Amino acid sequence: MFAATVEKHRSPKGRRSPDDSEVEKVMVMLSSHQVHSLDHICLEIRQTTGIKIKRSMLIRWLIDGFLSAPLQYEQAQNAEEVHHIISQAVQPR
Repeated sequence: MFAATVEKHRSPKGRRSPDDSEVEKVMVMLSSHQVHSLDHICLEIRQTTGIKIKRSMLIRWLIDGFLSAPLQYEQAQNAEEVHHIISQAVQPR
């Protein structure tokens, strides 16, 4: 009956881009413990602040935090040591 007067910007697949930024769909396999922990964090944020955070948003923010950390891999001899370097970057002691 009524035609829209303002055209909404949509991504090619009809989805809105979160935070008005360019995003790509990526499939990542997570353990059930990781999924449960992420969901628990999202629920805790919602219960304490009233802000609804999606798991995908939290994952993107975690990645952004990791990417901004200065990492040095030169001393790593194996994958376990790379894991340790990354763990220290996101959880300094």
